[in-house]
Amino acid sequence: MYEENLGKKFHEFRTNRNISLKQVADESVSVSQLSRFERGESDLSVTKFFHALENMKAEISEFMAVVKDYEQTETIRFMSQLVPLEYKRDTVGFQRLFDEQKENFAKNPSVYQYHLNMILAQGFICKCDETVPFPKEYMDEISDYLFTVEKWQIYELILIGNLYLFMDIPLLHRMGQEIVKNFSLNGANKNLVWITLLNIWETCLHRNELVVAEYYQEVLLPMLANETLLYERNIYHFLQGLSHYKHGDKALGMEEMNQSIQIYEWLGCKNMVENYRKDIVKHAL
Repeated sequence: MYEENLGKKFHEFRTNRNISLKQVADESVSVSQLSRFERGESDLSVTKFFHALENMKAEISEFMAVVKDYEQTETIRFMSQLVPLEYKRDTVGFQRLFDEQKENFAKNPSVYQYHLNMILAQGFICKCDETVPFPKEYMDEISDYLFTVEKWQIYELILIGNLYLFMDIPLLHRMGQEIVKNFSLNGANKNLVWITLLNIWETCLHRNELVVAEYYQEVLLPMLANETLLYERNIYHFLQGLSHYKHGDKALGMEEMNQSIQIYEWLGCKNMVENYRKDIVKHAL
């Protein structure tokens, strides 16, 4: 039965997060109700089901990915290739992804995400090779798409977080403010939210939009309270140094930026070291 499968998937989802039944249960849904649901012996009402997900600080999209055994493998496969290709500055690899998504869209024009994926791949090509211009019509299409979507999810954050370089500051700041308004900075997708806002802050600093940059520095400041966000905190430290440098305290700024790069060197992150050193040369020296 579908209900039995749903209960089993709920059990898998819960145990993978190391959450006990007692942590999920409250006055609205009991341990026994949840236990019977997980064993396939009874169903949960929609209200109780969503309440249980809320108690686990989970979104329905995350749970449905488990229910479907991550059947959206095409999207996941596409996304999983982006980061390693970016670290390698592999424009050939990104061109392959571009061509693949363009072909998919030609075969399935009703699936607009193929076209968006194509634009995203083009963005990475332009980021890796600055001699390649990003088509203005692509940015117009992304803007139209984002402001017609009723509620942004992970995919929309990925679009903004990787195409921010090609937005002017007013549009970028509008996007950033929408993210702050619509996403919990400590919710299920907090890491992606943090990274997206860090990217926006970095861009504002690079373009000497220091007043707008200060908005994101303040918004991101609470992130420092979470000591598990090592990667994000180190980026914050680097950007804080760049901010000090841009505001005239060049010695302190350079010291802070080099401290962040030193951490990447200790961890053997050669690509990160190279990219951040290029950043210093390009924007600070």
